[in-house]
Amino acid sequence: MEKKLHAVPASRTVRFRCLAIGNPTPTLKWLKNGKEFKKDQRIGGFMVRERLWAIIMDSVVPSDSGNYTCVVENKYGSINHTYQLEVVERSPHRPILQAGLPANHTAVVGSDVEFMCKVYSDPPTHIQWLKHIEINGRKVGEDGLPYVRVLKTSMLNTTDEEMEVLQLMNVSLEDAGVYTCLAGNSVGHSHHSAWLTVYEGYNHKPSQCCRHETSKEYS
Repeated sequence: MEKKLHAVPASRTVRFRCLAIGNPTPTLKWLKNGKEFKKDQRIGGFMVRERLWAIIMDSVVPSDSGNYTCVVENKYGSINHTYQLEVVERSPHRPILQAGLPANHTAVVGSDVEFMCKVYSDPPTHIQWLKHIEINGRKVGEDGLPYVRVLKTSMLNTTDEEMEVLQLMNVSLEDAGVYTCLAGNSVGHSHHSAWLTVYEGYNHKPSQCCRHETSKEYS
């Protein structure tokens, strides 16, 4: 009950609790914007769980925004508490990738490497993992886009959690280079890149300079 302001996206389920004790056992009623809150005042109504001292509203919409006050009373008096609810419409946006992921890695030949890429998206998302390559000594094609090899791509039976991880087993010197997590939905694309540096051994120089570059935009 310490959190009074609640901002939630539309379609969520909202539950407010107003736990109280008293002798005799107090009654509970709810107000919206200072007036008695009745079930016929919103589409879908609401549920009041007496034992939990809670009110529950499913699939909230912007019109549910307002101040919700619980009033607890018995013959000796009453107390109240007010929650402020703000329901915001979902606005489609291109995928958002967590900052700092995937992270650069340094590995010894023969070891295993795991890249992580956390993706946040409202519309369904298609995720790919790409390895930047060279063709005829060139890293970029005539269209200005980098040459890449698709290592992993979303399928009908794969989950976002599975696609957010790229595992490289028993890496070799040829595995060194730039790896990109590319996420797209109906609104647009987002991508983050990271470097993999591979050593022949702890006493040898790396085969790739360990630095971070942002790859070119994808279409």
